[in-house]
Amino acid sequence: MIWSTIKGVVCTAAPDARYEAYLTKNTVAFVVNGKPENRHWVIGPYEGLKKLARDLRVDASARASFSQACFGRRHTDLPPTGPQPSGGFRRAMESAVPHPINPALINQRQLDPNPAPRRSDLYDVFADFYSSKTLEAHHIVEKSILGDLGRNKGDLRNDIAPCVLVVAELHQQIYTPEVSKFRASFSPGMSSQAQAALLTTIYTDLYASTQMADLLAIANIIIGQVRLGRPT
Repeated sequence: MIWSTIKGVVCTAAPDARYEAYLTKNTVAFVVNGKPENRHWVIGPYEGLKKLARDLRVDASARASFSQACFGRRHTDLPPTGPQPSGGFRRAMESAVPHPINPALINQRQLDPNPAPRRSDLYDVFADFYSSKTLEAHHIVEKSILGDLGRNKGDLRNDIAPCVLVVAELHQQIYTPEVSKFRASFSPGMSSQAQAALLTTIYTDLYASTQMADLLAIANIIIGQVRLGRPT
């Protein structure tokens, strides 16, 4: 039911029949080399997007099918190719010195300028690591919260719940931390109405950017099911 609504309201047809992945109907506007360019978020079930993310590293035809896709808030947020990075960055961070903030990087977020830099803007070690890390499927409404509420069933089961395919830094440094901190706010015995109201507050803020309007629309579809006490 949830997927039928999402595909009918928010998404277009899948651009590549090999993948259960859909482009959003509304465009995300960028300026690339001085020219306007419209792209679309890639929406799909978690496992379907994981497969697409792996193939985008090695399959030129998959990259061609999704050449108009948006994977972040900057036009430079693109699928990496080649081998996955090994190890991490924590030890290298011990001696890392931050760069001055580069306004040109911040201004790539065309519609909603935000002065907060990414870690990769400030540290080479982050930039090197995330530039080669596979895209990640982000649950549009956090799976851990839905699990705590007992709603990760049916179309909201973790492996098929609605996700968006994004660059790893956006997922790991913004989406997940910003939402996970609210888990303790969902107390036992909360009514479905109260759960939905708190989720609405969280996701209206997280997806406030005009660029993320379709993600907010999908979040609201899911929250509507929570409000109705579904799935149970």
